[in-house]
Amino acid sequence: MVDLHTHVLPGIDDGAEDAEVSRKLLEILSAQGVDSVVLTSHYYGRKRSPRQFLEARAAAFDSIKELVPPGMDVYLGAEVHFSGQMVVSNEAICPMAIGDTRYVLIELPFLSAWDSALYNRLRDFVSETDYVPVVAHAERYAEVQKSPAVLSVLSDLGCLFQVNTSAFTGDESRLAFAMLKNGYVDCLGTDAHNLTDRAPCYTEAKSAVESAGYGEAFEKIQENMRLLLDDKPVRTKRGKTIRKFFGRYR
Repeated sequence: MVDLHTHVLPGIDDGAEDAEVSRKLLEILSAQGVDSVVLTSHYYGRKRSPRQFLEARAAAFDSIKELVPPGMDVYLGAEVHFSGQMVVSNEAICPMAIGDTRYVLIELPFLSAWDSALYNRLRDFVSETDYVPVVAHAERYAEVQKSPAVLSVLSDLGCLFQVNTSAFTGDESRLAFAMLKNGYVDCLGTDAHNLTDRAPCYTEAKSAVESAGYGEAFEKIQENMRLLLDDKPVRTKRGKTIRKFFGRYR
């Protein structure tokens, strides 16, 4: 299985605090059946330039690369905070893509409304670079929870969607399963940060998804992520636009 979103690299963001925690997180993921892990530390652009981030990421990876479990492939990436007001150029974002691919994991704003400036920046990023934005933990945003039809807008702009494994067993399960049913889950990630409240939970998610009758969809998501890591096109098949009615998603 593939984990497309983790904060395993030590000391670079709010994820693993040191190499020992990194080692344990990777061992947990391996024990849960994950054999490909993308290391996506946060990039906010406030304290580091893209070059400084890439240097810090390389140093953090050097400190743990000998701790990677046998049989596990790891890929460097980033979770790039993306907004209509960001000053980092589109070109500067590209080196933070996943591995050697044209896919970049992006985090959209949590605290501000998604306005035309954001959508225009996304449109420009895709058209100018030909890179594909993968929206991190798409189920977590208030904008999506309030009006899930916005997923269709993002999809039309060229975005793919990553959902956290914990969403299928937690408070966001109604939305996560509605997204799964309608083809708005392209990738999965544990978003693992630590060994306590944000530990990896891939096994539980797989069981929940299969128990709900979506085993075939789970395998298709794994196929999507393998294609992504090979820098091949990910073909999406969206269902209907998701609507919210009295707290339920349809």
